Amino acid sequence: MLIRAHHIFCIQGFIGKGYSEQFIENMENIIEKLDNSDPLIEITNAPDCICTACPRLKVSDSQSGNDKISLLGCEVESEVKILDRKVADSLGIGFGKHYPYSELLKKLKYIDEEKFDYICSGCQWYSLGYCKKRIIGI
Repeated sequence: MLIRAHHIFCIQGFIGKGYSEQFIENMENIIEKLDNSDPLIEITNAPDCICTACPRLKVSDSQSGNDKISLLGCEVESEVKILDRKVADSLGIGFGKHYPYSELLKKLKYIDEEKFDYICSGCQWYSLGYCKKRIIGI
């Protein structure tokens, strides 16, 4: 399963609210798979299985008559890549590397309030506090 680094945090704080019904349904399905198994996660800093249902995802139409859709990234891709880098560095994980989901969850235990605030304070969902509460218990 391909997951953006910062989505490791987002998954923890997700409470069934989001951009659209399609996004919520997709995220709930992904979380169910993660909770019911221990899949191997490939860490990325590009659009992933969560992004595919996000209305902020930019896609290109079919190219040269072929039906392939290209995922170009988020409307705020440069900001999202910074989040991905901060999370990857804080968890000690690398892009393109594979980790069992359970191992990623164990790494979250080393995130304290200072690290969390450094990583996430610029996120639009930060002020709601869901992720912070679930990741560091505050």
